[in-house]
Formats: sequence, C-alpha cells, structure tokens
Amino acid sequence: MSQRIRDQFIEQFHRALAGRRDDGRRIGAELKFPLVNHDGSAAGRATVDALWSYLAERGWCPVTDAGTGRVVGCTRPGEQNDHVAGCETGYCKTEFSLAHVADLNELERLVESLRADLAPFAKTHEVRFLGYGIHPVTAPGKALVLKKVRASVWDRAVPSNRCIVKEDGDDVHLFTVNAGSHVHLSVGMEEAVRAVNVLCGLAGPQIALAAHSNVWRGALDAQYKAVSEVLWDWWAPARERSGVPLEPFTSLAHYADCIARMRPIYAKRDGAPIVLTGYGTFAEYYGLSAAEGRDLEGRPVPIIPAPEDLDLHNSCYWYTARISRYFTVENRVFDQQPPGALLAPAALSLGLVSALDEAEEQLGQYGWDSLRAARESACRDALAGQLDGGPLTDAVRDMLAVARDGLRRRRLGEERFLEPLEQRLQTGRCPADDVADQFTAGGMEALMETRSI
Repeated sequence: MSQRIRDQFIEQFHRALAGRRDDGRRIGAELKFPLVNHDGSAAGRATVDALWSYLAERGWCPVTDAGTGRVVGCTRPGEQNDHVAGCETGYCKTEFSLAHVADLNELERLVESLRADLAPFAKTHEVRFLGYGIHPVTAPGKALVLKKVRASVWDRAVPSNRCIVKEDGDDVHLFTVNAGSHVHLSVGMEEAVRAVNVLCGLAGPQIALAAHSNVWRGALDAQYKAVSEVLWDWWAPARERSGVPLEPFTSLAHYADCIARMRPIYAKRDGAPIVLTGYGTFAEYYGLSAAEGRDLEGRPVPIIPAPEDLDLHNSCYWYTARISRYFTVENRVFDQQPPGALLAPAALSLGLVSALDEAEEQLGQYGWDSLRAARESACRDALAGQLDGGPLTDAVRDMLAVARDGLRRRRLGEERFLEPLEQRLQTGRCPADDVADQFTAGGMEALMETRSI
C-alpha cells in the first residue's frame, strides 16, 4: 500500500508539472487579514457577507459552500489560475489567495490593487483589514466559526479541549483568529523536498524576523511574540503533523511515506464530509477495498477509498513548509506582516528557493533537533532567540545573505523586498516588538492605526 501511495503522489506531481506553462518559477501569496471594527473587535458576519456582495459588484464571482448553500467567498480569473477571496476557519479572518505570477514586482502590483479594492469597503463599513498576525481583541471560539464543510469535521474527528472550554467550542477554534502570510512557489520534482527541508529547517530564523502576533484577547502576551505559530503546538491533534518535521525528508517517496503514516481525518462524497474514525494511518484506510466512516450526525457511512482522498489528506497537515495539494512548495511560517512589508515573506521564500545549494550548506551547520528547537525559541524571543547555544541572529544574517543572492541572480530587482527584514536584523527588533511598544503607550487604538492596510 505504501508503494501505491508513493506512486500516486509522484504521478500527481508529474501531472501538475505537465499542466504548467514552461515560463520559469511562479509565486503565489495567501494573505490573511483580521477583519475588525475600529476598536479591534471582530467584525460581524453580516459585514463579511457584505464583502462578498461588494466584490461581486466589482466583477468577482461568488462561491457557494456545498454543505450550507451560503456564499463563502469569491473568485476572479488571474493570469494562469484564479484569485480567491474567502475566510478560513473564522469568518472574521479574511483570506486573499492571489493568482501565481512570474516575479515579485507583479505580485506587488496585485497586492496594491487588492488594497485599493478593499479601501472603499473598509471606509463604508467602518472596518479595518489588519496587516497583523492574530485577531487582537475577540477571543477564539465557536462563535467565530465560518460554517462550511471543512470547518465542520475537526471537533468530531479529533476533539480537543485543552485550551478552549467545551461551552466555547473546541481547540480547533483557536484557528478562527490567527492570520498568516503563506507563500506558494512552483518547483520541479528534484527541488521539492530540498525546498521543504530548507524552509522548515530555517523556520526559527524566519519567525525571528517576522514574529507579529503578541497582542491578542485584548492584552499583550507575556511569553510569546509569535502566538499564531504556537497555536499549532497548543492544538493536540496537530502534534507531529505541524511545526518542523521530526526529521528532514530524503526523497519524494520518503515524504509520501510520512504523510501516509498520519491518521486520516475525513473524505468527501457528493460534497458532504465523511469522518474517518478507527483507522490509525491513512495507509491503513487506503488499503481497504471497502471502509466505513461517519456523517456529521455520527451515523455510519460505507465508503470505498478513492484517489481523491489522498488529495484531501494532503491538506490535513501543517508543517511550516510543505508540498501543497497543488504540488507547489508552500511556506506557512510567517505571521501577517505590517502594511509596508507585505511582500517580505514572498521575497525571503523565493530567495531561499532560488539558492538551494547555499541554503542547504547553511542548514548543514546545525543538527536538525537544534533547528527544531530554534522554532520554539523564536516564537518566544524572536531575534533574541537561541540556536545551538548561540545567538539566533547569526543564522538570520546568513539566511538573509543567501536569500539576497538568490534574488539577485534573477536580475529583476526583487531584492528590494528584503529591505524591511534587513532593517529588523540591524535594529534587533521584529514587528512584535514595535506592537508591544505601541500597545503599551497607546492601547488598541495605536495598534489599529499602524496595522491597517
């Protein structure tokens, strides 16, 4: 069965590559912004519904959830794929997945166009889209959940209440408030695992530069500067399927084996979720000629495992970098950045993947366990963190140099997008440090002013 999963994974990668135009590497961005009232509290669901109507009036196409029949987002054609607007787990956490482009200069144009599109809506409805990594006021919980198929299964498949009490929901509802900046990069098959290892292994240095989620629930967190990243550690079902993997991957086959060993969560048939219980690994489920799951009411449902189940399973783990279900490499490590640095995550990711040899050489200076520990240190202390007993800033400096060289080789002037990160290294301050000062001096009003996009 493991061989079947490996073969299917690699075959799907080949198919994805065959469907791409041969015009070099492409970059996509998933930009998540907390949608808030002027006091920082969560905007209401009616406001989110109004956002979809507003975008539809501007030429976007509404998207309806198969399970609820409600409009949950919009799409608009891009150069090679669609721009997608929606919300993730929480309705007050807007997400704009921008169609993939050939360079950061074009991505900058798309980001500025999006900001211009959103500005009239924000003014009319008296809300703000924040360049910030977590919802700053309203606490996570089931009241914020956007009801759609994907959000409906987790508390049934893997219930957890270590952080959120049952009357307020499930620990998966922590993710109604976090807001990241994810980067997708097209890669060849020979690059994919190398890129995942580099981006996962350098999670600590990346977080140190980009930590930006230390004010939440209306207060300054006493321990962490990157609370959004730590949420994955607090959600028990994510253990060993999020953060930095236990070991680097040696090949695509090894990567597929690791995914196959994870427990399956759910499958979909006719748009409806079927929760898969009783199977210790996806490989166990997938090897059956006939299996059984449960619907959302807990009733048994017979199901025959199908190839599309692997596609869905491939989205149910959350390493800091992973091979996405679209067979891009997705770097997921960044908090959303301040308005003047929205392109910085894409620049750093693209630069590192454009200089894989040098990035791998940097990784080779450290043991993998030390790199995993650096992620935790960076979540707490950002640029004051530690790696292998020394200052994390040494690794940050080397990483930025590699990324700058990678971008320079592209000869498109894209290295300018690294400047906010290089300034942070020079001052020893990440965005969370600035937020802490602003919040202490001017409260939530100061944070709203400086972080509105």
